[in-house]
Amino acid sequence: MNFHYLTKDEINIIVNIDKESNKTPWSLHDYEESFKNPHHYFVGYSINNKLIGICAYSLVIDEAEILQIVIEKESQGNGYGYQLLNHVCNLVIAQKATQIFLEVMVGNTNAINLYHKLGFNIIGKRKNYYRVEGKSIDAILMAKTLIGFDLS
Repeated sequence: MNFHYLTKDEINIIVNIDKESNKTPWSLHDYEESFKNPHHYFVGYSINNKLIGICAYSLVIDEAEILQIVIEKESQGNGYGYQLLNHVCNLVIAQKATQIFLEVMVGNTNAINLYHKLGFNIIGKRKNYYRVEGKSIDAILMAKTLIGFDLS
């Protein structure tokens, strides 16, 4: 297994993983715009030189936000999401973040359980945040305080 920062050269692979494995994928344009933002970072998770997961996050001053996290469909359910998010939490701690935030779709029990396992707590809700198959779905807001944590 290998964690590494992704570059814009890998954007088509990133978009394909997201599109095939996520109910709310970003478009190519979304990724292009995000790669232009100096506060956005992209971490890849590869096994045997094959990219199986991506995590996009932002970091502004001391606050990080998970913008997108996806494990390819065939690799889901093997603990890779936990490993990737745990790695990203350690990265943002090293970058002096004191808090990390994310949104998760109501009803995405597997993701919510994963986030709880990593120490995220529910802090609120966003009404009609996601649009899936023509329906509006709420988002749960979650946060984790990073001060004094070392997730190694």
